[in-house]
Amino acid sequence: MIGPEEGGSSSHRPVMLAESMEWLDVRPGQWYVDANLGGGGHTREILARGGSVVAIDRDKGAVLAAREHLLPLYPDRLRIIHGNNRNVASLVRQEGQHVSGILFDLGWSTIQGEDPERGLSFTEEGPLDMRLDTEQKETAEDLLESLSESELERVLSEGDEPLAAPIARALVQARREGRLPRTTTALAAFVSGVYYRKGFRRSRRHPATRVFMALRIRVNREYENLEESLSGARELLSATGGRLIVLSFHSGEDRIVKRCFRLWVGEGEAAFLFRRSLVPGDEEVSLNPRARSARMRGVVFGTSR
Repeated sequence: MIGPEEGGSSSHRPVMLAESMEWLDVRPGQWYVDANLGGGGHTREILARGGSVVAIDRDKGAVLAAREHLLPLYPDRLRIIHGNNRNVASLVRQEGQHVSGILFDLGWSTIQGEDPERGLSFTEEGPLDMRLDTEQKETAEDLLESLSESELERVLSEGDEPLAAPIARALVQARREGRLPRTTTALAAFVSGVYYRKGFRRSRRHPATRVFMALRIRVNREYENLEESLSGARELLSATGGRLIVLSFHSGEDRIVKRCFRLWVGEGEAAFLFRRSLVPGDEEVSLNPRARSARMRGVVFGTSR
């Protein structure tokens, strides 16, 4: 979790940190929103540069860790909120701060991924949970138990899974026969079996990668949350001016961000900070392989243009 000396996890590397700070244009005395607190890396860097932060996360563990280790270091410049960033506008207004920029890092943190009880990774055995907010009820196992074959196929397709139909069919058949996988490693092995039977033998990516991502997106309603989150950020920044930076890690997320940004620019509400999405450099990817799928987009509203 967040360490007391540095206010961040040694195992958690925030992706594209330097680029985020550059394009967010962090300045001393200004308030910023870190809409995905996670391991605290982006928040810590904004604070180190003299900025102040309203940090939001739906993960209670991340919030408690930041309150324990970060808040005592910056009691006057840090506000930490346990909440869903789909409510970013109302949450920030409750704090009464004028914000100069908002950052969304849509990836889950290394801390969450390394906890087998979360079920976000198949590198270790754990329950099929996948909730980012452990106070919500529905888990990935619940989805596998309840979704019809067509619903399950749609969920997997939205995660860009090329074998969505045969995997959905196999899972529903396994459910009928009482052999539905109920752990992360069991599901990974199950999906690998479908790939093997379909003639796929070798790949740089584990066959279960997109299945896990698709289930996590559906469990946490990530696409719906993203649309509402971006709308809330627009509501805040269009009134006062400021920058909006979004780091996405999946083509579905990036499509939503790109569509919203193009709409706002077309309507004259915002301007692109950079025309094409930015990606991590080779050195960062070599040090942090999870950064390889990151895409950064940014716009600026109002008087900050």
